[in-house]
Amino acid sequence: MRRLLPLLLVAAWAPALPAQIVANWDTKPYVTDSALVFHDDLDFYLNSYSKQEIKSMRRMVSIWRMNFDKVIRATIDDIRTHSEGAGVATRTKDFELPVAQTGARYRLSADQGRIRVFMFGSITNPPARFQLPLWDALQRKYDSTQVRLFMIYGRELHPGDQKTYRDYPAPKSEHEKLAYAQELGHTVKIPVLVDGLNDAVLDSYGRAPNAAYVIDRDGHLVFRGTWADSRKVEYIVDTLLRWYAEGRPKKFKTE
Repeated sequence: MRRLLPLLLVAAWAPALPAQIVANWDTKPYVTDSALVFHDDLDFYLNSYSKQEIKSMRRMVSIWRMNFDKVIRATIDDIRTHSEGAGVATRTKDFELPVAQTGARYRLSADQGRIRVFMFGSITNPPARFQLPLWDALQRKYDSTQVRLFMIYGRELHPGDQKTYRDYPAPKSEHEKLAYAQELGHTVKIPVLVDGLNDAVLDSYGRAPNAAYVIDRDGHLVFRGTWADSRKVEYIVDTLLRWYAEGRPKKFKTE
């Protein structure tokens, strides 16, 4: 059997220039009768990261577990399935979840009228933790009445990994999972919503542990990505805001 590389089979590297969009993603959106829709980025590999960034994340986890642990291998299978488009949500699926930092409840369908962007992640998820400060910076860029970014705390990616995450085994109760989410939530400004112990919301959107989705003002699902990438998010949100400002034209040219 082919040996699995750390951090979920990275096979290619991409330059990490802040203003650059990864070249293997089609950036040109298309207009439907009701929305401006962006092409999916359902890539199995972590092509959005540089070689050095990948090495930094690899150092956080056990290579042995990446190759042989049954839980990790099952997660890799989930990511492969997601990247092939199987089981990925094709439309917005409503949810209501508690916010780790405040205890308030957030319902997606009650937040119409603004662009909503969310990713899945966890405290043992190196790619998600890499993205969080970048998403914090993006939220500061935008008017919160127009754009809301948040994370949904889903399934642990490297639970109990003895190299970095030995203090975070897979949670066995809602209380344990909430405690993990609160700890992570204290390190960021964007809301961290907490999925149930059964990961129902994660499962309904496709089971990829760091997937990202963009919902437009009207509730349409307009982008799906296997891996969260702040550069793509920024490009998509900027483009949507410009489309709205121009009156939602049927013929729309991206810059």
